[in-house]
Amino acid sequence: MTIGIITYKRPLWLKRLLLELMKQKAEGFSFSILVVDNANDAETQQVVRSFSQNNIEISYFVESNRGIVSARNRVVSECLKTDAHYLAFIDDDEWPENDLWLQRLFVVAENENVDIVTSHVISVNEEMSKNWATEILYPKNTLTERERVKVFYTNNVLLSTSMLSKMSPCFDERFAMTGASDYHFSLKCQLAGYECVYAHSPVLEELPNSRANLKWFCRRGFRSGIGYTRAHLFEEAFLKVVVKCFILSGVRFIRGTALIIQSLVIRNKSCLANGLFRLCSSVGTLAGFLGIKHQEYKYTHGK
Repeated sequence: MTIGIITYKRPLWLKRLLLELMKQKAEGFSFSILVVDNANDAETQQVVRSFSQNNIEISYFVESNRGIVSARNRVVSECLKTDAHYLAFIDDDEWPENDLWLQRLFVVAENENVDIVTSHVISVNEEMSKNWATEILYPKNTLTERERVKVFYTNNVLLSTSMLSKMSPCFDERFAMTGASDYHFSLKCQLAGYECVYAHSPVLEELPNSRANLKWFCRRGFRSGIGYTRAHLFEEAFLKVVVKCFILSGVRFIRGTALIIQSLVIRNKSCLANGLFRLCSSVGTLAGFLGIKHQEYKYTHGK
């Protein structure tokens, strides 16, 4: 098995992640780590080298083509050169909640005989606690063990290499700097008939203070709406997408407006941010038809 990590100028966070990955238990399989650096950063390379004496094999590659899509595809292509049966994606701003993260994903994949296993993300702030922003970013998980799900993202997912080889190239270059390439890949897998199962094996993600503001949540909502529409336009009939997106946009607009009104009454910032997120997502869902793109990864948050 391979654990794939893409990184861009986050050496301290990458070190934290690698330290936790070294603690992972692996019963019935072995694993290696594959890091793809999208910045060719000397400090990042030094972090990876500092783990070279560990028992777990770690490989380092530089992807010179800027963009999250190229970096993700490089992870896939390098993994497919090995004899690994699975590829587990985790982000460089995350770390497993415990040392059974990888084991649980693997067991569910084997027992359920599926190609995709995913789990949820728990967001924490820089003080490793909760606040209004973390509660909105990743709401409380409601999925149950081995429940079938339609959508997964590359921040916590296990993928079979047999599926990856058939779906390759997995991530679409049209999402290079905009985000939503993993949602688009998830949609492609769903339409191709691949099943995804939930396993209770969460990871933690640090939300930096630079993201804990209403402006960032508005931008993220707008981007997520655009990404949803573009993904479906690339894979489904135009009229079907029009109907689906206009209904979804209307629902998001109503819910967002209601939450904003509620926030003014109860004076709750979390409620206000959630409402603005949904409202901006509603607008973004329609903006996706106009070819508007929001560069989600123009600015790097984290350390």
